[in-house]
Amino acid sequence: MNIKKIILAGTTVGALTVFAVTGAIAASTVVVTPSNPQGFSTADTRPGGNVAFVADPSSPYPTGALQLTTDATTTSKAQYLKGENMPLSGVTELSYHTKQNSGPVHADPSYQLLVDLNEASAGGFTTFVYEPYQNGVITPGTWQQWDVDAGQMWSSRTFTEGSCIVAAGFGGAPFYTLAGIKAMCPNAVVVGFGVNIGSNNPSYDVESDGVNFNGTTYDFELDPVATPTPTIAPTPTPFPVPTSKDACKKNGYKNLTDANGNPFKNQGQCVSYFNHQ
Repeated sequence: MNIKKIILAGTTVGALTVFAVTGAIAASTVVVTPSNPQGFSTADTRPGGNVAFVADPSSPYPTGALQLTTDATTTSKAQYLKGENMPLSGVTELSYHTKQNSGPVHADPSYQLLVDLNEASAGGFTTFVYEPYQNGVITPGTWQQWDVDAGQMWSSRTFTEGSCIVAAGFGGAPFYTLAGIKAMCPNAVVVGFGVNIGSNNPSYDVESDGVNFNGTTYDFELDPVATPTPTIAPTPTPFPVPTSKDACKKNGYKNLTDANGNPFKNQGQCVSYFNHQ
C-alpha cells in the first residue's frame, strides 16, 4: 500500500483564520468538520476501528472533538491523517490535545508524522510515532496537551543513507526527536500528519483535538445544525368578510362587513364587494 499516495490524494486547500503571528510562522486555526474535512481522511483505518466527530464541550477547542475507537480485536485500527508536502527542516511546531475515555492505562491516540527521508530517490518512507504514555503520564477523563516537537518518537521503518540512519522501533526504542531527525536527515520531507490508534491496541475509546502542525491548529467540530426558517401564519382578518357570493344571500350580508368593518346595506353591495376582492 502506498500510504503517501493515499494521504496526498485526499488533500484539499481550506480557508485559514489567522489569529496571531509568531516569528516567521503564522499561527492559525482551521475548523475541520465531517462535511469539510480540509484534506483529512480516515486513511488506513481498518475493520473494528472507527473515527467519528463528537460533541464535547470540555474540549480545549469546544464544542466538538475527534473520537477514535477500536473494538476488542488486535487487528482493528483507527486513523485520521492529512497529506502534506514540506521540508522537515522547516517544521518547528508539533503538538496536540488528547483525552482517554476508556481503555488500558496507556490508551491515547498517537501523533503520526509521515516522512520521506530521501525525497530525491526511491525508498525512505517511514512514520515517526509520538506516544503520550512514552512522554508523560496519561490522566483518564482529562484533556491533556502534548508537545510533540520536544518529545521522543519511534520510527515504523528502518532506513540508512549517508548520515540518515533510522532504525525501526516497533512501538518503542530507539527514540528520535524532531531536532535529531532534522540533523541526521537534512533532505527529509513531511508527506503527512495526524492521529492514530495502531493495531494491537484493542478496546480504545479516546479523543483528540487541536492538532498543531507547524503553527496551524486543526479544530475538529460537528457540522453546524441548520436552523429551520419559521413559518409565518397569515394574519387573520379581524372582520367577518364574505368568502362567497352565497354567504351574502338570505340576509347573510347582515352578519358580514368589508375588510374595514363597514356593514353592507344590502345583498347586492355584499356580492359586489366579494366580486371585487
